[in-house]
Amino acid sequence: LPALLGEPDVLRVILTLPGVTSVGEASTGFNVRGGSTDQNLVLFNDATIYNPSHLFGFFSAFNADVIKNADLYKSSIPEKYGGRLSSVLDVTTRDGNNKKWTGNAGIGILTTKFMVEGPLVIDKTSILIGGRTTYSNWLLTRLPGSDYSNSRAFFYDLNLQLTHTINAKNSLYFTFYSSSDKFRLNDDTTYRYSNQNLVLKWKHVFNNKLYSTLSGGKD
Repeated sequence: LPALLGEPDVLRVILTLPGVTSVGEASTGFNVRGGSTDQNLVLFNDATIYNPSHLFGFFSAFNADVIKNADLYKSSIPEKYGGRLSSVLDVTTRDGNNKKWTGNAGIGILTTKFMVEGPLVIDKTSILIGGRTTYSNWLLTRLPGSDYSNSRAFFYDLNLQLTHTINAKNSLYFTFYSSSDKFRLNDDTTYRYSNQNLVLKWKHVFNNKLYSTLSGGKD
């Protein structure tokens, strides 16, 4: 994935696909074949993400280190997603390593991030934790003009994925996602937004051609 300010961004890759355009500069919103942004459904592990961007749109709300797959449906949208007019973006988290503990961390100009994964019970239960935050206030305080020097901008996001294998045919998945954005321009404009999602999923395999999933959650 191409990196912006040291961060690979899933939504930036989506903007390179045919029929997908940006809503404007410094924004992670996207339009699909003439539709508006609110006609797109954005899902993260089956839970709705209402604001998929951070820090004025420079970063998406998805940490690339924890993502397994991202599917964009621009036409022939499956009926399970409901009646969205333009598109559905379905992002899923990968399972943690169930063999050994691994991790990574990174420090950029505006953000820092980490990811840790490993087995709670080897070959049975795994965990994956990832997070990002920003320290962009130092940059705003150094911009010329009092309007900017008194401004603040902050965001964080946190991902947790627990995977438990009951037996060869049954598995449980627990996902937690939390993000928050806070912005202040001088003393007269403030902005706050947050996402909090909990999802519990049960997967049952009937045979090598048929399986079912049952999920429930809270936005």
